[in-house]
Amino acid sequence: MNRKEMVKQLGEFFGVKPKYLNAPTFAYEIEMTKETYTIDRQGTITTSVGEVKTFEEITNPLEPERELEQPAEEKHEPLEIDGLEITLPLEGHSGTTLRNLVNMLFSKQHLIVKAFKLTEPLIDGTFAEDLSFKEINTFEEFQKAIDELGQERVPGLAFDFEKETFTIKLKAEILEADQIAAFQDLAAFINKSALKQKRASFKQAQDDNPKYALRTWLIRLGMNGSEYKTTRKVLLANLEGSGAFRKAGKPNE
Repeated sequence: MNRKEMVKQLGEFFGVKPKYLNAPTFAYEIEMTKETYTIDRQGTITTSVGEVKTFEEITNPLEPERELEQPAEEKHEPLEIDGLEITLPLEGHSGTTLRNLVNMLFSKQHLIVKAFKLTEPLIDGTFAEDLSFKEINTFEEFQKAIDELGQERVPGLAFDFEKETFTIKLKAEILEADQIAAFQDLAAFINKSALKQKRASFKQAQDDNPKYALRTWLIRLGMNGSEYKTTRKVLLANLEGSGAFRKAGKPNE
């Protein structure tokens, strides 16, 4: 892989636009909230503290196989409930970032449904695409678009512009206590990412390895490291495939 393609793929992986630094280094920089990667003229990738990383180490960090393939160790009595709601502030949002929120949820909805065994989708099948044809920059334009397209088409999202909050809703018959905690983490990270991105796509990828697809998305959201080990295990537990390799069972691909 040449440097140009490497930079392009890293930018897409993290959802940020690579920055070209010009002379004298002629390097590229990919800046996230917690880390910055620099790709020099030879294609060498270094972190903000000067540690050299390979492309594979960044996009597919190795984790213990027991974490990738097995559910969380601690089990609690499942809660029989109609659903779960998480309410977050609209602080910092605009019409554009709220559209990002809708698009992010829809693009990964098929994985979220499997992860929590939802009985209903968050967003109907054509809503996000219909929303893409609307001119939206402000709260007012977003609210008008939601009203025109129909709030009932977004059963997993509710916006309260008077209280300046929005709510993400899961419809499931049974949820474990650790799933509830994982959903709280996931909702917070999706919100942060929606605020940072200039434009999020609503397109759903055809994933033949759902577990790998979800794991790499969680990493892009910033949910990596030991701090979120349990959350990742819980979210991956109900998905098929291999979390370690894009093509399940083929470690060299």
